Amino acid sequence: MSFTLLLSLIALIVSIACLTLLIVLFKRYKNQLETIVAQSNMLSVQSKKVTHLSEEIHEIRSGNYGVISRVKDLVQQVDNLQSTQQNFVEQDSQSRFYSKGAKLIHEGASLEDLMRECDMPAAEAELLFNLHNNQR
Repeated sequence: MSFTLLLSLIALIVSIACLTLLIVLFKRYKNQLETIVAQSNMLSVQSKKVTHLSEEIHEIRSGNYGVISRVKDLVQQVDNLQSTQQNFVEQDSQSRFYSKGAKLIHEGASLEDLMRECDMPAAEAELLFNLHNNQR
């Protein structure tokens, strides 16, 4: 009787130990599962943020391309206007003297230098000199 009782007692102890181990493992599994679910949710949120930021970057790039294109067009228009203006100045021989005179005045030429270089009468040279000296 003692051998069967001892064997039953050992079986009971082993069963209790296995049951305890099973409960501990189940709790660890549950904790790990909760951690994985939480990390999965965080990953999903981060993925949505990355997608949103990528869309914003794409919109900004598209806007920049439009701005760059518009700036290039404006630079071309300014170049065309400057060329047209220069053509107008060069077409009129009298205005060439006035343009040259204005340039000389901005470079610091005197009234006498202006009359000599541009072959202008004193009254015209004085008028041009006064006009451009007021702008400086």
